[in-house]
Amino acid sequence: MPPEEKRLILRYDPGQFTFRHFNHNASDEQLYELANLLNTFQEDDLAQVVKTRTIFFG
Repeated sequence: MPPEEKRLILRYDPGQFTFRHFNHNASDEQLYELANLLNTFQEDDLAQVVKTRTIFFG
């Protein structure tokens, strides 16, 4: 199976922050809670939380 990379993306209007060094065994609920905790350091409201998985072929 090709290697894959998971990322947690916090999107704002405009802009975003991307995290790739986190516990990849965390549940979706735990990642959502993490995103909201990280957002407490921001003045802007969090518009969207996204978890992505990229698979590399080659």
